[in-house]
Amino acid sequence: MIRKSFYMLWGTQTVSNIADIVYSLSLVTLVFIQSGSLLTTIFIPLFRMLSKIVSGLVAPLVMSRYRLTSILMCSQLGQFVLFTALIFYLWLTPVPSYGIVFAVVFGMSFLDGWTDPARNALVPRLADGEGLMRANGLISVSDQIVKCSGWALSGIIVAVAGALPTMWIASASYFLAMFFTAFIRDPYAQAGLVHAKGAVDDEAAPATKPSYGQQLSEGWKIIATNRRIRLLAIVDNIDTLGGAAWLGAFILAFVVQVLHQDERWWGFMNTAFFIGSIAGGLLIVSRVKKIQKNAYLHMLLHLMIYVVIAVAFAFNTQPFLAMFLLMISGLPVQVAGVIRRTLIQQNLTPEETPSVMSAWSVLSNLAFAVAMLGLSWIADQFGMKNMYLIAALMTTIAVVIGYVYRSYFREELAAGENEQYVNEQSVAANKA
Repeated sequence: MIRKSFYMLWGTQTVSNIADIVYSLSLVTLVFIQSGSLLTTIFIPLFRMLSKIVSGLVAPLVMSRYRLTSILMCSQLGQFVLFTALIFYLWLTPVPSYGIVFAVVFGMSFLDGWTDPARNALVPRLADGEGLMRANGLISVSDQIVKCSGWALSGIIVAVAGALPTMWIASASYFLAMFFTAFIRDPYAQAGLVHAKGAVDDEAAPATKPSYGQQLSEGWKIIATNRRIRLLAIVDNIDTLGGAAWLGAFILAFVVQVLHQDERWWGFMNTAFFIGSIAGGLLIVSRVKKIQKNAYLHMLLHLMIYVVIAVAFAFNTQPFLAMFLLMISGLPVQVAGVIRRTLIQQNLTPEETPSVMSAWSVLSNLAFAVAMLGLSWIADQFGMKNMYLIAALMTTIAVVIGYVYRSYFREELAAGENEQYVNEQSVAANKA
């Protein structure tokens, strides 16, 4: 079942993605044109990643005190205010201070670092059963559609209207995201079923509140002790080490160095990958019942399909075949990603989800940063073909580990343990 509030959350996520793309493209263009320095410009994505890592580390403290819907609203309000102030500053200042620009970027990304785990924690509260995987599939489809069309349309708008006027579109999108968020209702918080350590009723508060250290470490402890979540974290992060190979910069280098084509083919490749990703999301939405029955093995199967495609891509030197391989690779990557996210949400209680998602976000960002540096070095030392082969090897290792411990996700075992766990939580809640 999917509740009405999910569609508001879905709208919030879609509009926020639009804002993020327009904001990134227009600000990067503006800073690069004004500074003429690639080094200065690269600080924008660098500060965004570092800020999200720091934000993810402290997010459990915020989520333990406030409702998820309130966190989303405050985060989007803060981003709207900061970004609008930045637009006025850039408009009124002929020679802006890049220290101020980077400070605003850091602040916006810090706030945005709370929205991702908050959204991921809200989804299983607004959709359950088969509806949960369908909801994650719908989010995946809209994400890929926005990414596929957003960069191209934003580039056209920036080219026609200029970077600074385009930034107003991002500001309006942040405001519209707040509008959708205002209509989200968290059924667990409203019913008092989830006590977020201060977020619901004071009467329901425990006699002794956990310390800051306990709150910060809660998500990490759950990842370490919940064997299914731990296994998913291992598979996810090893896969991320190889999955970073599909970053735009690496694809561009492959197009130029291996395929011997110009930058236009880079655009074709990116578009092809997004089309495949959209198809993957639609496949999940249309075949939820079949996939749900054995979701974990479906995830491993699609990761293995991706490995075969990645190996073929590494050895190929024909542009059209490379574009086709990139397109069909998007489908298994997206299917595996949606299933993995659904499995994480299904194996956590509503109270555990925010802290685990915060820790998961930090792990993912760190793994991606390590992967970018490592794969860059491999590409320089051993060439693009070997880089993609090593990327495929990393995902193969993830699949092997996942298959060896597949008993953790046997349907009957998972169902029994989940039922026992939920019963224990209900008894504890009644006693409180």
